[in-house]
Order: sequence, then C-alpha cells, then structure tokens
Amino acid sequence: MIRSALAYVVLALAGLVTALVGATAHRALPPIGAVLCIVLMIAATVFARSWKDWLGVSIFAGFWAVMTYVLALEGPGGSVLIATDGLGYSWLIGGAAAIVVVCMVPRTLLFGRADVA
Repeated sequence: MIRSALAYVVLALAGLVTALVGATAHRALPPIGAVLCIVLMIAATVFARSWKDWLGVSIFAGFWAVMTYVLALEGPGGSVLIATDGLGYSWLIGGAAAIVVVCMVPRTLLFGRADVA
C-alpha cells in the first residue's frame, strides 16, 4: 500500500519537474528547445501511463497542468517564464497535445499482449 502511494507521489513530482524544466528550457534554442521539451513530455507521459496506467497519467498530467499554470502567471516584478508568443504557445499546446497523443496510443503498444504465454 505504501509502495503504491509512493509511486503516485513520484508521478506527481515527475509532473512538477517536467513542467518546470519545460517552462524554463523551451526557449533554449528556438525552436529546437520547444521541440525537445515536447519530446520530454511524450517520454514522461509514456512513463506515467506504462507504470500506473490511467490513474498515473491523470496524476502526472494534473500536476503538470497546475505547475504550468503557475509558471505562466506574471511574477512579482512583472516577468513571466511562459510568454504569450509562438514559443510559449508551442510549449503549452504541445505539452497538452503530447499528453493527449500518449493517451490515445493503444494499450497493447505500451503493455504488450496480455494473452501471449
């Protein structure tokens, strides 16, 4: 029971860290930085889904969305990490699209066939 709860805590932290890395690195080498951050999202979402299936990907995506929202807000000095421009929108839309795409992948592609002995 504790092991399972710890797995969900790890997926929540993975969502937070992925959002933080993506929000800060998507502008690194335009547009390659945004593309690499979206690839990171795909890999992290595949990890979450293959480890704990739908509940795992839901926890990962929820924490990613909340952290991304917080990082998109204007800071105390008026600065933002995710600006309202092409790169910022590519990170926001691309990250969300990565989650949707991974959720649409057939289960057998991630887990293999269950009836094969």
